[in-house]
Amino acid sequence: MINMFKKLIGWLKRPHGWALIPFYMFTAACIAGAIVFSIIGQDKSYGFVAYIFYALAAITLGYSVYTIVIYVPSAKRKVKEKLKSYKFTANVLEDYDFKTTVFALLSFVFTVAFAVMNLVSAIRYRLIWYGAISAYYFCLILFRGGVLFANSKCAKKFGGDAEKYEKCKWQIYLASGALLIVLEFAMVGAVTQMMLSERPAQSGEIMAISNAAYTFYKIIMAVYNLIKARKLKNPVTQSLRNLNFADACMSVVSLTVLLISTFNDDDTAMAVHYMKYSVGFFVCAWIIAIAAFMIIRANKKITSLKEEHTNEQGRQI
Repeated sequence: MINMFKKLIGWLKRPHGWALIPFYMFTAACIAGAIVFSIIGQDKSYGFVAYIFYALAAITLGYSVYTIVIYVPSAKRKVKEKLKSYKFTANVLEDYDFKTTVFALLSFVFTVAFAVMNLVSAIRYRLIWYGAISAYYFCLILFRGGVLFANSKCAKKFGGDAEKYEKCKWQIYLASGALLIVLEFAMVGAVTQMMLSERPAQSGEIMAISNAAYTFYKIIMAVYNLIKARKLKNPVTQSLRNLNFADACMSVVSLTVLLISTFNDDDTAMAVHYMKYSVGFFVCAWIIAIAAFMIIRANKKITSLKEEHTNEQGRQI
């Protein structure tokens, strides 16, 4: 009896096997019972049954999550080992610069789709708002594509010369700063349209909240990757991450307008308009500051590399 009890405790600590299937089915039944009795048991003598099902659902659901979570580390390790057996996925996992390039290509494809979608909406609904957003994203496409193309050409041309390759990457970084200012003009146009006109609300509150959750995730990841790229000291990677951050900032402005158009009421109209203007101004000012920093930093680095090259030639003479 004691041995059986110990085995049960051991299994509960590390659940496994076919026994989990009926347990998951029981969990689903408890959740369904809680929902059903909540509906049919209102103002009935058996309404208390819903609370029993709620308690059972909470316990079983909590334990179900536990049975999944305890295997996440080992499952993650096995998936990583499998992915590392392939050259492409191994590079994505282990080389952050390569990973940045791959995701930049994916972002390029999605940005093209999003820009075309807004352009079609601008033509179909005859709204300048969509046209301004489309223009901004087409500038984003040119910027991201230009950085990827320039880096590819640079790697082919100077891949065998580390010094020239490093200088070329900083020149890409310098050009990125200049292009970010061009992108800023497109952003100002789009932001101005969002400030002066209301975006037609195409979705309800649930979609607006979902959009908010995705935008917050996007800005958090953009900031995280911005900091990580800075530590790795690869100017091309930093250029792409700065671009992603600018994209995320634009999403914040768009989200602000969407939330205001969805949840705004007449009593707070003036306050929310001030908030909208403040967010738009802050985003534009922040992107200009990043562009200026990139240009100044790139110029200093390129000058430093030239001086090092000159000094090296002097020592050889």
